Amino acid sequence: MLAVLAALSLASAAAAQSVTRIVPDGKPHKFEARDQKFFIDGDPTMIVAGEMHFGRVLPEDWETRIRQAKAMGLNTVSFYLFWNMVEPREGEFVFTGMTDVRRVLKLCADNGLWAILRPGPYCCAEVEYGGIPWWTAKYPDVKIRSADPKWLEWSRRYLAKVHEQVADLDVSKGGPLLMVQVENEIGITAPADNTYMVALTKVFRDVGFGGQLFTCNPSVGGEWRDPAYRMPGVLSARNGLRNDRDLEQTLTAANGMPAFAPEIYTAWFSGWGQPIATRYAGVEQARTWSTYLLDHNVSYCYYMFFGGTTFGFFNGTNEYLPVQTSYDYSAPVDEAGRTTEKYRMIRQLLTDKLKIAPPPIPAEPAVAALPVIALKEQQALLDTLPAKPTRLSAKPLAMEELDQAYGLVLYRKKFAAGVKGTLELRDAMDYAVVMVNGRTVGKSFRGYGPESARIELNETGPVTLDVLVYNLGRISVVVSERSQNRARKGLIGGAWLSGAELTGWENFSLPMENPKVTKTSTAALTGPALHRGTFTVAEPAGTFLDLRNWGFGAVWVNGHNLGRYWDRGALRSLFVPSHWLKRGENEIVVLELHDSPKTAEIASGTKIIEEPAVAFAVRLDRADAPPPRPVPAAN
Repeated sequence: MLAVLAALSLASAAAAQSVTRIVPDGKPHKFEARDQKFFIDGDPTMIVAGEMHFGRVLPEDWETRIRQAKAMGLNTVSFYLFWNMVEPREGEFVFTGMTDVRRVLKLCADNGLWAILRPGPYCCAEVEYGGIPWWTAKYPDVKIRSADPKWLEWSRRYLAKVHEQVADLDVSKGGPLLMVQVENEIGITAPADNTYMVALTKVFRDVGFGGQLFTCNPSVGGEWRDPAYRMPGVLSARNGLRNDRDLEQTLTAANGMPAFAPEIYTAWFSGWGQPIATRYAGVEQARTWSTYLLDHNVSYCYYMFFGGTTFGFFNGTNEYLPVQTSYDYSAPVDEAGRTTEKYRMIRQLLTDKLKIAPPPIPAEPAVAALPVIALKEQQALLDTLPAKPTRLSAKPLAMEELDQAYGLVLYRKKFAAGVKGTLELRDAMDYAVVMVNGRTVGKSFRGYGPESARIELNETGPVTLDVLVYNLGRISVVVSERSQNRARKGLIGGAWLSGAELTGWENFSLPMENPKVTKTSTAALTGPALHRGTFTVAEPAGTFLDLRNWGFGAVWVNGHNLGRYWDRGALRSLFVPSHWLKRGENEIVVLELHDSPKTAEIASGTKIIEEPAVAFAVRLDRADAPPPRPVPAAN
């Protein structure tokens, strides 16, 4: 311990000027983590990195973001690569478009930046299932994030495919790739068992990752959840490192390797029904934190450098709380791709502390408001159902049993002579709209409280009962084999009428990949409906759609899913990238699950729109949030 304290004292006394001028140049370089420092070709260096994510920034903007990172003074960019994007269906791998990891690394090299890759298999990052593919939920007996042979087999197959893409881009072979992360923050869910991490590290080595590997863990309740995960040759990194105590613990765990903080936060994530987070968001707080790390020669990464947008249905949940669509994260580069006051502060700080001369900042992107868009076409969602159900079943089927990844499932049952009694929905995952003959009679959600899952029915004549269940994202925070049952979506526990289980269901898959209004209704609509409009653009520019006129749903522009909106707040806008617009006529489609607005139109602006959040009756970011159902009645 005395040796560690002495090293800490020495580090504190030295100004942080150890940044190598060596950059990727196509020639092999030697990267080392020893003597409490990083070295490139024997030259001591700090890693000063920024994080951005596949899927949250469009491929058309990758090079601009990388150039912005260089101009801010960073020497490295860190990337989460999400398994569920790479293997969207079991055994089918995609490394094009949003997941073209080779192109990203080559762009880093072309712009003189090093790279760090964080491929999981679990990432968190508040994305759907923390990056774990949805299809794994079809196999509930396979224990995720464990040494279960099947889980390791899946992980091996995926990691081998990733390695094929990046093998020749390692620093030792002339590429920009310095380090690769193994898993993510396992200490939160398994603080005393190292079996899985040892087995997974062997998988990384076996598939070919021969360079520097690292793990990371945060502090929980002030204590670092790391000691069980120290493995020979694997750097033990600490998220959120910010003071002498953190640094002392990190150097002790590093066993001669350098201290590294893969995540120092520019803000925090926000759930629906919560204000947009301001934790860590202040410019002066970023200055103080950065200055401490620079003055102590601690390598680190800004989480986030660019947060962007969680497009589509790709958000995860914190326990049961769905995460808001914007992932702006008060990052140095904002959701629209513009540099901020925080960016300019960090650029000046790094210039002064590291004695560097960053290149000029790239031109700011165009962001503009559009004329108000009228959505003149509308159609009830029930009128868009296919002629035949996807499956017939005795009990409602889970989304995964229907081989469906995201979106909604509609469960239909018909009663020839009416229906009367208390309808109970059991474990609807996540949000259910109950309709009788097309009329909404109830909405059930865990956040509304247990009583929301009990609905009184008294309808005569022929009745069609529809239960529309909306998948709001699989758990992404605190994911373990103990929580994987939450990954299954749909009406998991079935439906009961006055204590008797209802059987005989039609199951309709509604993945909502690119919904269309196929027949326009002129009647005033209540309940779930699609709305369509067109608008003209002279010159595409990013914009923020104003959704304050709408209740709950999702928006598509030219077939691209922008993400979810919800009047619970605090987020009340959705960002449209300029690349998803075109000169001339553009199409917008809105899925509104509550009642349609009196005036179906959408305004827009040049910044995020925030309103006071409407908190849920039940706190959802906890594992013991009560289910939206009453205790079953005794027989």
